[in-house]
Amino acid sequence: MMWFAPGAFAALILLAGPVIVHLLARRNARRVVFPATHFVSTAEAAAVTPRRPSDVGLLLLRLAIVAIAVLAAARPLVMTPWRLARWNTRVSRAVVVDTSRSVLDRSVANRLADQETLNVFAVRRVNTPDLSDGVDRAARWLRTAQPSRREIVIASDFQLGSLDEHVMRAIPADIGVRFVRAGAQPATGVAISPLVEGWRGGIWQSTATIDGAGTRVSWARQGNATVPEWVAVMASPADTAAADRALRAAMAPGIPSGPVDRKLLVRFAGAAPLAPPAEPIRSRWIATAALADGLRGMQPGVSVAERAGVMVVDAAMSASALAAPSVVRAALLAVRPATMADTEAEIVMLPDADLARWRRDPAPLTPSALPVADESDQRWLWALALVLLAAEARIRRILRLRQGFGGQVGRGEAHADAA
Repeated sequence: MMWFAPGAFAALILLAGPVIVHLLARRNARRVVFPATHFVSTAEAAAVTPRRPSDVGLLLLRLAIVAIAVLAAARPLVMTPWRLARWNTRVSRAVVVDTSRSVLDRSVANRLADQETLNVFAVRRVNTPDLSDGVDRAARWLRTAQPSRREIVIASDFQLGSLDEHVMRAIPADIGVRFVRAGAQPATGVAISPLVEGWRGGIWQSTATIDGAGTRVSWARQGNATVPEWVAVMASPADTAAADRALRAAMAPGIPSGPVDRKLLVRFAGAAPLAPPAEPIRSRWIATAALADGLRGMQPGVSVAERAGVMVVDAAMSASALAAPSVVRAALLAVRPATMADTEAEIVMLPDADLARWRRDPAPLTPSALPVADESDQRWLWALALVLLAAEARIRRILRLRQGFGGQVGRGEAHADAA
């Protein structure tokens, strides 16, 4: 037995209502005309005496109606063998479709995914370029599905790095996992990097060619680099030349291209104060840059603030210090992080042995598993409560008729005796 709304049991306090009503119900005493009242002896009765509830049978019936209504509101579910067997014949399936650029033949992936959506109890299709995120979304949806056997089907080319052990272990053990390979990687992959500024005074772009023999990278010069306008360095008047050398040294290995509206100001010890002064960080991109590993590793000697949308980095050292270029370099890479290689150019696929090892069938439902179900057995309790309510109304009407007839007969007998 399961209860999907156990909080409804608090309504059992309503059982006190019928009891109070029956205790306070007025009793109409039978009036009898007695011709000689002096023959009746005087008796004193207490003002308040314990009273037995009136119409105990009707009270019990009303208590049963209230109790059954509360049980129905608690949404009970009886885990019978036939119900478990019916649930285990159903399958809820989440189909994760890889939409990344590496999947060359999208029509094949879509056709395979459409086949997996047929003849199932419930289905959800998740289109995503990131398989890890798609698997997580699919698992979250399956946790809210109706009672059934649950599984995730992944349709992808399964590029190396698209899935790993951590993603598979995050899937609940009772959810099945199957893999459908859609297409194959080309024999050769090409990845073109974003522009890199500053290396050997130029602007460069790399082209990586990946094939079965290895990886070859060629660099092409696209122009001459200049000191960028989005970065500035401040130091004491005596260290102005040293600050300029620190900036050029930091730019020499190259800086990835990026948005020019994100400006940077690096201040060394002895620099003139800012007017107005810098304030706490409010911009999201500055907060993200301040948490970069390079800057955090230099703390507490380096602090980050914001001034009119500009990231301000204060270093507690002079511009002529040996570590000055490292501070500028860390600040530059915090604003423009190094761009990773294009992972979509990978031509190696996950081996079939790994996919076979990760595959598993959906586990059957057991009474120990608590399913999320809209269905319950409350409708039978509501029906029983309605039947008892109709019986209560019938009994109440019969009692009123009897009391009415009894009162009329009693009054006739009393007048006859008096006469």
